[in-house]
Amino acid sequence: MLRRLPKKTLSIDPQLSAVRAHCAEHGDALCNAAALIDGDAGKARVLRLISGLREASRLDRTLRLQLVALHRLLSLDPIIDAFEPDLSSWVLLDPASPEVEEICLLTDRLYDLLVEIGERDDARDAQALALQVNDAA
Repeated sequence: MLRRLPKKTLSIDPQLSAVRAHCAEHGDALCNAAALIDGDAGKARVLRLISGLREASRLDRTLRLQLVALHRLLSLDPIIDAFEPDLSSWVLLDPASPEVEEICLLTDRLYDLLVEIGERDDARDAQALALQVNDAA
């Protein structure tokens, strides 16, 4: 059984808080979807991500890459490189099954989260540039 992440976190990093809240709400479903696609390795990937979120004080590059890798897995991204698992072990899924529909919804929600993180990065960068202009003036 998956231990729940608290929905209200004490992190001052709003991106980390958003990802923790997402995983608190969808963590079980993400584990099940990853396990359906890639077996125990897929489930372990999600559990490592959730464990990393518990220990993190900010959303660092490693956690971001794990989120993108999870999105690629759920998207059934066919790109294989030296860092990806052998896709021959993936289960063939029936496109009309309710499980595939759930995986698609989870993938869309994860994509929305990644976009939200990117937008917060852009806003933070714009704020930093504004501060530099004010300091120069």
